[in-house]
Amino acid sequence: MLAFGEKRYDGPGDAGHIEVVAATSTPGAGWSGPRVVASYGNGTMGNPVPIEVADGTVVLLTTSNGKALTEQDILAGKASSEDRRRAHVTRMSPDLSWVEPATDITSSAVKDEWRWYATGPAHGVRLRSGRLVAPANHSTPSAGSVDSVYGAHGLISDDDGITWRIGWVDPGFVGLSGPNESSLALDPENPMEVIVTSRNECRSDHAARSISRTSGGGTKLEQPQALTGFVGPRIQCGLGYDSISGTLLLTSPGHPGQRADLTLSAITGSSSQPLVTLDLGPCGYSDIATDANTLYVLFETGDDSIHERIELLEFDLDAVHHYLRGWSSATAKETP
Repeated sequence: MLAFGEKRYDGPGDAGHIEVVAATSTPGAGWSGPRVVASYGNGTMGNPVPIEVADGTVVLLTTSNGKALTEQDILAGKASSEDRRRAHVTRMSPDLSWVEPATDITSSAVKDEWRWYATGPAHGVRLRSGRLVAPANHSTPSAGSVDSVYGAHGLISDDDGITWRIGWVDPGFVGLSGPNESSLALDPENPMEVIVTSRNECRSDHAARSISRTSGGGTKLEQPQALTGFVGPRIQCGLGYDSISGTLLLTSPGHPGQRADLTLSAITGSSSQPLVTLDLGPCGYSDIATDANTLYVLFETGDDSIHERIELLEFDLDAVHHYLRGWSSATAKETP
């Protein structure tokens, strides 16, 4: 197993000296110490998006900016051309025996008019066609017809992550005006496409999250809809696909205004249904991976705050299917 995180030298905030680290684990052997796999001098390097390509190589997208800049500075257009948000890609082996230096892909992945920019943070996917699709978000100087400067988009690579281009773009719509951090999973109905769920950062909108699906191999996005039934706050969420049941799974905090109590939900169409609380206490960002038998959930947590540690939970998918069967039965009976 290979897990990614951010090493924040100047405190838990998003600005300052930050590097991307990775750790490996094999069954029964525990975790290795974190190793730096991407950095930007003493500036900010973060928002890791890993994707495994056909030959087993791990492609990692990241985002950087100058150390002294905050997100508000960048949104206000105060970043110089050198310190602006930039996109990078690096390649590594799954066991970290080799890690290539990061390559700057800003010219193809970031539009000139975008100010804020961030990849992920969450895994990307490899479509059945071999195309790689990664989630990202951005801001524009003018909000236009909606009430937020934020937008979301996807990045696409057709050469195993060597070169990248912009695919679909979600500029925001009335009621879902601030698409921000997005998560992807293969579309259960079409493995040539992805399902996209985005955090909505427009606080005047009622909906906290949107959901949509792509067409054209990740190049186009159907108009997003509000993810009804979602109980968490405005936050990045984990999205995964259980190939056995054909169900989309979502991880998030279980309270509308609090980052606490990690909750697993099932998604059908544009509706989310909480299934079970996975962990009590503080929880922040999360991500999901599955194999034939196991659900893996990586998330931020701690005793008193979400910034104390990163934990990996493992669940037998048969147990998850128990909750899915109960949910399906209740839905069929129209039981509250």
